[in-house]
Amino acid sequence: MANRNLAALALITCACLEPPELDELSAPLADLGGVDTWGPLDGAPIPSFDDEGTSAGADGPGEDSGAAPADNPSLVQLRITEILVDPKGKDGGADSPEFIELQNTGAEVVDLSGLRIDAQSWPVLDADELELSGLELAPGAFLVIRRWATDVDPGLASASITPAITSVGFLHSGGLRNADGRVAIGSASEIVDEFVYGVDPARPSSGWAGAAFTELRSGQSVCRSDPSADHDDASDWSSCVPNPGQASPEGSGGEPLPSRSITPGAIQIVEVSTNPPGPASEEKPYEFIEIVNLSNAEVELSGATIGDAPSADAPGVDPLEYFAGDGGCESLTCLAPGARALIVGQGYAGPIGLGLVLTTDDSTIADGGLTNTEPVVLWDPSGVLVSSYRLWPDPSGEPLPADEQPLHRIEPSADDAPLSWVSAPASPGE
Repeated sequence: MANRNLAALALITCACLEPPELDELSAPLADLGGVDTWGPLDGAPIPSFDDEGTSAGADGPGEDSGAAPADNPSLVQLRITEILVDPKGKDGGADSPEFIELQNTGAEVVDLSGLRIDAQSWPVLDADELELSGLELAPGAFLVIRRWATDVDPGLASASITPAITSVGFLHSGGLRNADGRVAIGSASEIVDEFVYGVDPARPSSGWAGAAFTELRSGQSVCRSDPSADHDDASDWSSCVPNPGQASPEGSGGEPLPSRSITPGAIQIVEVSTNPPGPASEEKPYEFIEIVNLSNAEVELSGATIGDAPSADAPGVDPLEYFAGDGGCESLTCLAPGARALIVGQGYAGPIGLGLVLTTDDSTIADGGLTNTEPVVLWDPSGVLVSSYRLWPDPSGEPLPADEQPLHRIEPSADDAPLSWVSAPASPGE
């Protein structure tokens, strides 16, 4: 199969959409001051969106960007499917953004124009501010909205569009409330879905029934177990491993997905390109890692991470996201027995061959890209080491990449030791 340029795939949404250019988001939202995300609500009611297109919550009235957009009937197909309220590490840090995930659970395309998101203590967001107006979400596709703190790189908030996932972000000092709060989505005058968590003071609501969800865990998301079911109460939800842009642990319709716990050795790193041809200043867009499923079962890679240090929480450890191709099973991030996948940065410009392509959440792999003497480690969602390259007592020793070629594992099941690796021509996806 002819090699394809992966960079061209990064701007595809669905067959029916030709999106406007999204080179960068507009300027970050104004810093409205710090917010105590653990403070009580003091019984303050949280009204629904009103007819004027504003929402008044614990932080005062939301700012309206202009005239309220006309109601958009297609928005009723959207469901809140995952929320990460209290990430591991600093809330809103460079490696620990808060996020809300929405999914189009209907059979028709959803026009995102007119979408409004009211999440305490975020500012009220609309489609114009997030540069979503005019974009469409295909049936089954996800929209992920991330919040970073104001002291991180604004480039983290850049938009990303693939056929299955549209991701946007913003910088703001106010984070999701950790002890109690509410997330509502809809148009300017109608709530189509809502989630209430933590303590449960009396509050008017048009999209939630019964007591609030209370099983919040630090570092864990809350996932809707079945996107097709919506009882508007806590029974729809459970704690889960953070997996933005992927199906919940139970999958659609209650059908279980492959386990996110990956048996060590089931997935093996078999090729690592840290020194591609060309000058060093131009190498990063051509670095890649290739993995293979050596087991006799499908392996779900959602929630897995890749890094260049012997620690699952080292700086630069990247979550893996779907980018292109097919791993041979139903889930976009699943790898079938014997199938291979490439792991690349979002700026990858090299060949991809056949099979699945996974990307990190920034332009390079790991902490600013790979080097010739750093290890590469694949971790499962719980931080268990799955496979490694160059995790040796002396990672600076031989063999080193020679003649600008990758190192290959001589046998996929071989131990990660110097004698198990050899320099050979690149064969990504083959």
